[in-house]
Amino acid sequence: MSTFPSKEWCEQAARLANEDPESAHAGKGWSADLGIVIDAEKGKLAKPFTVYCRPVDGKILGIDVLADPDDLEELGPEYLIRAPYSVWKGVLLGTVDPLEAVLRRKIAVEGDVQPILERMRYRGIAERVLAQLGTTFIDEA
Repeated sequence: MSTFPSKEWCEQAARLANEDPESAHAGKGWSADLGIVIDAEKGKLAKPFTVYCRPVDGKILGIDVLADPDDLEELGPEYLIRAPYSVWKGVLLGTVDPLEAVLRRKIAVEGDVQPILERMRYRGIAERVLAQLGTTFIDEA
């Protein structure tokens, strides 16, 4: 089991996504890099957790955990996706719908949202892949 959020959890999630043929198909043609920020919440996550992800044509070529969200400015990802820890946890547990969270601004997205919304039809693949990853949550550890 991996703890969310952690570098180990991110690396395992990327490995599972890269091994999944449906995931590769769903990501075909996607080459936009992502900055992901899991914002701290008192009593749940002590400091923000920041990830830079480089997907290319259906494969995740690299994941870097950064020390600070400001480090993303140097990298200039095409997308910045940001939400509090409890929202990300809810997405992973299936209690928060990611599309609804974006539309209700619980998840902030900087970048052209339309390609992301078009790929939401594949979210079942992501849910299935992530379900294979034994996850414990940092606020429950």
